[in-house]
Amino acid sequence: MSMKPILSAAIVVLCGAATSPITSSSPAASPKPPISSDAGEVSGIMVGPALYVSDPAASARFYTEGLGMKVRLRFGPPDRPDQLVGYGNGPAQPSIMLLSEKAGAAARIEHGHGFDRIAFQISGLEPLEKRLRAAGYQPGPIEKAHGTMQVMMVTDPDGYRLELVDPAPHPVSPNNANSARKEER
Repeated sequence: MSMKPILSAAIVVLCGAATSPITSSSPAASPKPPISSDAGEVSGIMVGPALYVSDPAASARFYTEGLGMKVRLRFGPPDRPDQLVGYGNGPAQPSIMLLSEKAGAAARIEHGHGFDRIAFQISGLEPLEKRLRAAGYQPGPIEKAHGTMQVMMVTDPDGYRLELVDPAPHPVSPNNANSARKEER
């Protein structure tokens, strides 16, 4: 049996434990179950996707130096650590789990048919584009989407596609008004 699903589940439990509501009605306070009402509503947080990476150091550089995330947690063997990366320091904020192969040589990462991309909401794509280029990465062009949003695509070292979206209103200039009209059709 592979330990990878168990490891991913352990990370979810570790990350979720810091933000789970605790009851104080009993001396041995325990986390509440995720069901929060009789109506069947579920309360929780999304930790984030778990991505297998072929080179943990290269992936950490991309997400920290390129995208400006922070390494929140490293665990596992020092030569092939697994890592949690994300924006900010709060334990309730989503993270990406960067997982590595522990046995043998690093395997080539193969993407399944069902995975397309991970989307991030980012304020100000222009500075991020410059940061990525300065760190040696090649983001796609910043484009308008849905009339006023800006979108930029970038691919990480293992080929995972990331969509960076700035939802702040960006006025359509006369030079790109025709392309914006085409998007709205």
